[in-house]
Amino acid sequence: MPFEDDLYQELVRLRRGRGLREPRPAERLGPQLRRLCGVTPADPDGVARRRVEAVLGELAADLPDDLRVAAERSLALDDRPASRLTQRAETLARELRCSGRTARRRMDEAAHLLARAALNHPGPERDDADPGSGWRVREFTGLLRLDTATPELYETRTVQADRPLDCLTIRLDLPPRPDAEGPARPLVIDALYGVTLTEVDSGPDGRNYRLAVALPRTLKPAEQLEFCLHYRVPPGQPIRDHCAIVPLDPCDQGRIRVRFDPSDPPAEVWRLAAVTPRQMDQATTVPGPDRLGPDAAGEVGVSFRGLRQGHGYGVAWHR
Repeated sequence: MPFEDDLYQELVRLRRGRGLREPRPAERLGPQLRRLCGVTPADPDGVARRRVEAVLGELAADLPDDLRVAAERSLALDDRPASRLTQRAETLARELRCSGRTARRRMDEAAHLLARAALNHPGPERDDADPGSGWRVREFTGLLRLDTATPELYETRTVQADRPLDCLTIRLDLPPRPDAEGPARPLVIDALYGVTLTEVDSGPDGRNYRLAVALPRTLKPAEQLEFCLHYRVPPGQPIRDHCAIVPLDPCDQGRIRVRFDPSDPPAEVWRLAAVTPRQMDQATTVPGPDRLGPDAAGEVGVSFRGLRQGHGYGVAWHR
């Protein structure tokens, strides 16, 4: 599920270094953790830290004792003096009387269970509205080219700020094919215009990308900006036979276009619309009723309005 997977990745990133004891904790939180804990980037360090500790501590309280301790040590939720992740893992290994490798596995398992438990969490009790990510997508256009030496994806966004904004977090998932062998090789990623790429994190499995991009200026509320990102798949890296938008932030309008290789046309192509996370595997492998046919240029295109967050929209095919 996108929320659970994204939250797990954010917890793994949060535990790096001194975990919650690092300076400026609000800036280290991903969008899912911010929403879950009711934290805004403007919150003072102490306020942000207390809110995160309260929510994650509550989620960890129901875990088995060894995993509760693993969660507390990995994220530095306890009152112990600040130490780095390696030292906290060593401390956990001593407490659980296990190897360092096993202690790390317990930390990973605890993060997975925290992310799963968060699905049923009621969310923060705050008087002000949920700040969200601070921006919305007014228009998204994705172009996947399969007629090039290796697949290339162009993503163009027009975003609108809900508050003063100078950076964004962009996510891209590269789900593995069933016949894929070994870890995914890194994508080549460029910012073609509009923003500067400042950080690329491909996650533990190399397939869940988190990009940090800096805006050329601080956007004022209601101000808009267009930018384009370009992704190239390494030669020989297989990809799944679908291309979809799964918005995690409000998205007003989306378009997906796929350009197929004329020498390798698909047998069937179909439209994906408002596909839930649980339906995604079946919806992208079993042809749906809304069939599409490539035009003379080998292209198919679909458009959507008022996209629902966490749902998939796009094109799937098989050969």
